[in-house]
Order: sequence, then structure tokens, then C-alpha cells
Amino acid sequence: MALEKIMMKDLPQAYRSAFTRAQEVIRNGSYEYGVELLKDILKARPGFWEAREAIRNAQREKTERLGGFGKFLAGFAMNKFVIKGKALLKKNPLEALQCAEEALSKLYCIPGLKLVADAALELEAPYIAVAAAEAIEDIDSNTDSTLNYLAEVYEKAGEAPRVLKIRQRQVALHPKDLNAIAKMRAAAATASMSSTTFLEDKNAKGKKQNNGSKSPNMSDLEHGDRIIRSEEDIKEMIRRYEEGIAAGQVSMEVYRKLGELYQRVNRHQEAVDTFTKLVELQGNLDPVVDRAIEKSQVALYEAYIKQLKEAARPEEEIEAAKNEMINYRMERARERVRKYPNDLQIRYELACLLWDIGDVDHALEEFQHSQRNPQRKLESMIYMGRCFAAKERYDLAIEQFEGALSEMKYMDKDKMKALYYEGVTYEAMGEHDKALECFKQIYAVNVGYLDVADRINAYYDKKKENA
Repeated sequence: MALEKIMMKDLPQAYRSAFTRAQEVIRNGSYEYGVELLKDILKARPGFWEAREAIRNAQREKTERLGGFGKFLAGFAMNKFVIKGKALLKKNPLEALQCAEEALSKLYCIPGLKLVADAALELEAPYIAVAAAEAIEDIDSNTDSTLNYLAEVYEKAGEAPRVLKIRQRQVALHPKDLNAIAKMRAAAATASMSSTTFLEDKNAKGKKQNNGSKSPNMSDLEHGDRIIRSEEDIKEMIRRYEEGIAAGQVSMEVYRKLGELYQRVNRHQEAVDTFTKLVELQGNLDPVVDRAIEKSQVALYEAYIKQLKEAARPEEEIEAAKNEMINYRMERARERVRKYPNDLQIRYELACLLWDIGDVDHALEEFQHSQRNPQRKLESMIYMGRCFAAKERYDLAIEQFEGALSEMKYMDKDKMKALYYEGVTYEAMGEHDKALECFKQIYAVNVGYLDVADRINAYYDKKKENA
């Protein structure tokens, strides 16, 4: 029997209260206790979706706070539960799923997430399996063994478009691998068929299509081998989707795809309207759709500001429009953080906005949160250094830059950025020799980076004058 998805609104008050209590505990930094509370809830209600999302975020943050030796010890405890769970997969997948949560509560890592996905598939709970696969993808999206595993999970979960994205990534990594190309083409064909199947009346499931119907035939809407499409192709796809909607062939996926297509040809008002209809169908505003709506709204603001400039409108009017756009973006970013306080990517996005408008103190606070995201850690540290420098806390700024640089092995754009702002900070401190050393490291690999060449020339010109 499938493990049905349960939302908080469908649960008795006792479970809702217990979940609220667990969230409060976690917000106060008691991850260990919060995770234990959530595990107890999930043992009683394993399909409780919000609790499963919350425990995953708490497990990740708990692991991020462990030191190197702490993670080493946690790995032993984690392995014990993974081994036990694998042995239970076939005969008792529900207990295997509980073992997976125990493993992840010790150490948030790929083996535990794989066990979650495998157990969820055995329990016919693709929504849990897909979420676990997405978490794995966040950790490792370039290793062939991981990518093959993800493709298998997404395929079993019926997520053909996701399978295609994985296979495309593998071809990008190995462009001459004929086997990878063949798998990508097969995935493209499957994705093409699945993406053009519109949600119809549930009672009509399994019935053959009525060839006499006036509804448009959507079976050839997308061709699997046309991964990159021209603007004319996109316009044709839009026309076909619009025809399908007009004929009553409506689903959340249709509105999502149509909104994305409108954005690709800069029809942003139509994109906003389409995503708004998607929100109505979903019954809630998720972060992905929220960002998509914001993207198009900002594009509309920018087009309006451009019109004002071309019409030579007063500067006050142009500035008012710019401020309105900034306030809108800030409002959306703050609302997302309010709804998803444990999503560190969302906090990073808010921090960048705060930095851009010059709200250094609040930006610093958000970057201190977002640095716990492994994918945003170094960028957050660089921004924190810039925040401290802006506040003239130069010693603290240098600490952040040095901390980030210590983890950067290669001279890429992030390392150049860290060196550049460290050099600028040293200049502000009056330590010009140290600043020069930072700029010289950048100059050696990229003479055109920002104003590094000018700063180096100015240093030597001044030295010559003093001599």
C-alpha cells in the first residue's frame, strides 16, 4: 500500500502542536532536541510532508555545525543505521525509512539520503524519493555514479523531465561518450511524451483518446531531440499550449511550462498572469514560483524605467520607479525568509539585496546565516569581509577574507574577488605593501581584472615620486 502524503492541515491538533513545538526548538538552535521531536512525529505519521521537510533542514544544519572530528565520529554511527536500513529495504521499507532518518540525524550525507530514496520508492512514495534525490543533487551533481543513481530514482518516480536534465548534464561532462548521448536521447524521447500529457478528468484515466474530439492533439508538442530551441520554436510551443488550455486541457505543469516559455520571449506580463493561475491551482505560493513571478515583475519595472529614460522624464520620476522596484524585490525576499527561515539560499538572496541598497548591518546578519550553506559559504564570507570593511572594522574584514582564501585552492573568479577586496581593505588600513601583494596575485593571471592594473601602476608611480 502506498504511503500517502499528509499535509499539516489534515492532521489532528495534537500533531500540529507537536510540529509547531519542534519548529520553535529548532529556531532556538536546539537542533538535537528538535530532530528527536520530528523523528517521533514521523514514526507516527510517516507521510507528514512538512515534518519531513523540517527534519531534513534541521539534520543538514546540525551536521554543518559539527567540526571535522565530530563529523568523523558521526560517520560511524550513521553507517550503522544505513547498513541496518539496507537489510530491511525489501521486507520492511517503513522501518528502513526510519533507519534512514536516524542515519541522517547522525550525519547529513549521501548514503543516508540514498536510503531515504530507496525506502520511499519501495513504499510508493515518490514525493519523498524525489526530495531526497534533490538533496543528493545539491551535494554532488558531477559524479557519474551519483548522476546515474539520480536518473534511476527520477525515472522510477515518473519524473521524466528530471531524468533528461541529468542525462544532459552527463553529456556536458562527457561530450564524446556515445553511451551517455544514447541515454540522453532516450530520456529526451520519454520526456517529450510525458510533458505533453495533460491532466484530464480522473474518471477518464485509462480511456483511449476520442479521435473525434475537438481538443487539439498535443502528442507532438515537443521533440525530444530538440533540446535547444529557436525563438520561432518557442512561439509555436506557446501557441500549442494556449490552444490546449483553451480546450480545457489544464494542469499545474502546463501553466509552469507556459510561464517559462513566456519569459524566454520576454512576454513578462503574460508570464506573471500564467504563474498567478498556477498559484491558484496549487493553492499555495512556493519559492520557485515566487521567484519566477518576481523575475517577470522586475523585467516589467526595468522596461518601464527604460521608457521613462527614453522619454526624458524628470529624474525624480525615474528614481521613484527604481525605488518602487527595489522595495518590491525587498518585500518578496523578506516574505520568503519569513516563510522559509531555514532555507539558507533564500537568506543569501536577501543578504545580497540588503548589501546592494547599502543596508550593511542587516546584510551582515543575513550573510552570517547564509555562510552555513556549503554552496554559499565562501561567497558569504567575502561579503561579510566587505561588510566589516564598510563599517571600518578592518581587522574583522581581513579575518573573513583570509578564512575564505584558505579554502580556495585555485585562482578562479571567487579567489580573485576575495584577493581584490582584501587588497582594497589593506589600502584603507594604509598597509600598501600588503595590498600590492594581493593585487599582484590577480595581475599575474588576469591583467584586466577590475582596476587592478591601475592600482598597481599607482603604487609604483607613488614609490617613484617618493624616491
